[in-house]
Amino acid sequence: MLGGEAGKALAAFERALELDAGLVEARFNRGVALLRIGDLRAAAAAFAALSGAGEETGTSQTSLRAGAAYHQALALDRLGDRDGAARSLDRALTIDPSFAPAMLYAGLLRERRGQLDAAVRSYLAYLKIHPDSTAALLRVGITAQRAGRTDVAITYLRRVIEKSPDSPEAVEARKFLVMWE
Repeated sequence: MLGGEAGKALAAFERALELDAGLVEARFNRGVALLRIGDLRAAAAAFAALSGAGEETGTSQTSLRAGAAYHQALALDRLGDRDGAARSLDRALTIDPSFAPAMLYAGLLRERRGQLDAAVRSYLAYLKIHPDSTAALLRVGITAQRAGRTDVAITYLRRVIEKSPDSPEAVEARKFLVMWE
């Protein structure tokens, strides 16, 4: 799969699961392969089974279950089921409240749905874990402006430029600053 051959990887994971159906990591990676080849319904179903599988509390199981719920959200969003995607992200964060990718993606989904305050809260939660994330800083800035908080937007967009002046995020931040100042 790392070589870009998701179809071959899928066959390998299916063969491994024929030999030992209990290989949870193989089930997870089979879902990733399904997602990569575009079989979104099968991927969503595979991840649903993993994210809700048991109530194991070990760190590796918690991380895998949260990751499965996150990947299910990716598949559901691509299928156009934004409500299902949001529920999957909420499940990922219930399983592991510090699962940062779900925080960032939840912010993006909420922003797209017009839930601007909730989106900003998701981005800020992500920034507590990754304070130097220019992507999250940019999203806070843009979302704050959409919510009518241009002062907050300007502060965050300037932080993007300060942290990474040559990044694509800084280029985007400059565009917005030029429009608002």
